[in-house]
Amino acid sequence: MLRLVALGIILTAAVTIVVGLLRPPSVRAQQEESSCRPPLKFAAGACVAQCPAGYEDRGRVCVFRSLSR
Repeated sequence: MLRLVALGIILTAAVTIVVGLLRPPSVRAQQEESSCRPPLKFAAGACVAQCPAGYEDRGRVCVFRSLSR
């Protein structure tokens, strides 16, 4: 019985992750942009006043800039 409960929890978590990854990037970007009130910007899951080091300022969103190119 305990194994079935654990299996159910694992399957539910896996489905939730897959559904989240299947959303189009444009939908995710719109949600991120609308989640912070002006003049704050969205960066790494938080609302910030300025983009942190390593992030590129793209208006209302800070995008991680990879330095390994």
